[in-house]
Amino acid sequence: MNTVNGVSRLSLLSLALAAAFSAQANNDTHIEKIEVVAERQAYRGDFIHLEAPEAMFELDAELIENMGINSLTQVLDMSASVSRQNSLGGLWDSFAIRGFFGDENVPSGYLVNGFNAGRGFSGPRDVSGIERVEVLKGPKAALFGRGEPGGAINLITKKPMFQTFGDVKLTLGNRQHQRLEADFNTTLSENTAARIIGFYQQEDSFRDTIETEKQGITTALVFEQSDRSKWQYELEYAEQEIPFDRGIIAPQGNFDFMPIERFLGEPGDGPTTTMVHGHQLQWQYNIDAQWQLSSALAFRQTELDSLSSDADISPSRQKLYIDFKTLTRQHRQRAYDTEQYVARFELAGDITVGDFKHNLIMGVDYDRFDFDRDYRVARAPALSTNPSDAQLYAINIHNPVYGQYSPPTPTPVIIRQQNQWATGVYIQDQITVTDAVQVRIGGRFDWLKQTIDNKISQQYAEQSEQHFSPQLGVVYRLADEWSLYTTYGEGYRLNFGTDYQGAAFDPNQSESIEFGSKWTLLDSQLDITLAYFDSQQTNIIVADIQNPGFSAAIGEASSQGVELDVIGQLPADVTVNFSYMYLDAQVDKDSIDTGLGVSLKKGDDLLNIPENSASLQLSQQYTLFNRPLSAGFGVQYIDKRLGQRGSEFYLPSYVTFNAFAQYNVNDNWIVSGKIQNAFDREHFTNSYSQMWVQPGEPRKVLLSMSYQF
Repeated sequence: MNTVNGVSRLSLLSLALAAAFSAQANNDTHIEKIEVVAERQAYRGDFIHLEAPEAMFELDAELIENMGINSLTQVLDMSASVSRQNSLGGLWDSFAIRGFFGDENVPSGYLVNGFNAGRGFSGPRDVSGIERVEVLKGPKAALFGRGEPGGAINLITKKPMFQTFGDVKLTLGNRQHQRLEADFNTTLSENTAARIIGFYQQEDSFRDTIETEKQGITTALVFEQSDRSKWQYELEYAEQEIPFDRGIIAPQGNFDFMPIERFLGEPGDGPTTTMVHGHQLQWQYNIDAQWQLSSALAFRQTELDSLSSDADISPSRQKLYIDFKTLTRQHRQRAYDTEQYVARFELAGDITVGDFKHNLIMGVDYDRFDFDRDYRVARAPALSTNPSDAQLYAINIHNPVYGQYSPPTPTPVIIRQQNQWATGVYIQDQITVTDAVQVRIGGRFDWLKQTIDNKISQQYAEQSEQHFSPQLGVVYRLADEWSLYTTYGEGYRLNFGTDYQGAAFDPNQSESIEFGSKWTLLDSQLDITLAYFDSQQTNIIVADIQNPGFSAAIGEASSQGVELDVIGQLPADVTVNFSYMYLDAQVDKDSIDTGLGVSLKKGDDLLNIPENSASLQLSQQYTLFNRPLSAGFGVQYIDKRLGQRGSEFYLPSYVTFNAFAQYNVNDNWIVSGKIQNAFDREHFTNSYSQMWVQPGEPRKVLLSMSYQF
């Protein structure tokens, strides 16, 4: 897609909708306001907190707004079940759920309104158009099909409502942070409503020479064809310019070796650019009060183009290991393009047979994902050849001089077209056996196909799989406010790449058993979930010992843990979001790591996974001069984590503190302030090796003013 033309079309669309909003603002105030209290979700059915035999943690738009964050990664930090992983120099969202992550060479996938439509290289996700983020824990393949092994992240977007309102917000902060957001909603007719949300942000980083810029819009239309039939359309478009940044170096665990501000890349490489362009169309038809048909189509296109100069982690080429000042660098070029097509048809509802009530979900879906990858690298010669600093493309880490040496020309390493197709049929039946007992059974059968066209080796591989994913759960209602549950589930995702024979890898697979208890207290204002889980992951990509230079899908890992989530309202207008996890995640089978070539031993910790983590957000409502005032704080604790496989290199534990306050000056104007990392704690969020360590952001102060109408 031509970016300039795309932006032009979107700009015209924005202007047209804005004009429509303005025209309707004075004419549609007579239309009755409609508040959507609940809506059956695709794949998910309609279950209250105590009835679902699974753990879920929700983060809504109000909490996200209060904390002053706008990236998905920052939102997920508020769930202790999610931990940051290698984000390829900040180019994408990468996370593990309950200790498990998928392919670290591609972004972590997520769902959007239940669609498997979060794949690709769209850059870090902005949450301006997100109503809430759902952390769905445990394998979910029995409903969603392929996905991340530890669970799923589902983003629910903001929908149009049948009323006219708008909001324009300007946020300024230190390090030249500037962000403008707008949210406009209107009725176009008695049965049609529209909403458009846009943002523009630019800022400097605490990292030297780093600047970022991003912009995007989401547009949604709803058409209520009749009392039974409703159509919804959504458009997503975003562009970002993000410099590739591998972070700092901490040799032998010395985190004071260099300032966290120092950038070791090359500003002349320019920013990495990412683009996403997507559409979703949904149709819902209420057959009667109990049964609903839901069908949907989605398309999503992403692009990533990047040049980077980053530390070489090979000891045979890295001069820093000798003199502790001269950093050998490699020069990389990436051009990634993806397209995804999704279709779904689902029937859901309730039926009573004899003494048993059945809550049924039945559906079929189709998912096609095309990945065009062009990856090139220029690496320095071995130190044994006595190369010059220019040949090493070196930089002095204590006194960097950018642009000192001409970057070497990258040569092709991977030029590959990879296509994946998945067609799935699924069914879930949650049976009410008695007033106290419910049983959930279900499963999904997938027909999978993958083709890999290696343009360098001229090898072509085709893989066909048939995969069945079962689920089983039981809920026992001890009282109106208390239930116990147990559940078993499986998950899988297709692995990228081929083995030494040019054949595609077997899918990555996971399974988990879980026991939990749920409470709903304070007149259903407070939800509590306590869960224990035991999970295994197989077919992890590791080095092929029998065929050096190739990989094999034979790695294994496990995770066991305890989680506690508390969400809701406490007395005195206090809102609480608390999440804690104890996790024991480890390697289950001796193997060799593909990236570093080091030995992985059974019992080794998994990369970037803390044993203990916790997050707490508290806010309270007040009245000042007869106007609403809210204030609160957030605290996050992350335990020490393995920072490099096959080593004793660990990232230190840390605690960060955030605070916010918001005051409604009048019916239209709102002012707010946020302080992130208020005590300016130095911390390190994730790493791949001691040569690639990501420092967390120092104290950040944001001041906002918004006008609502």
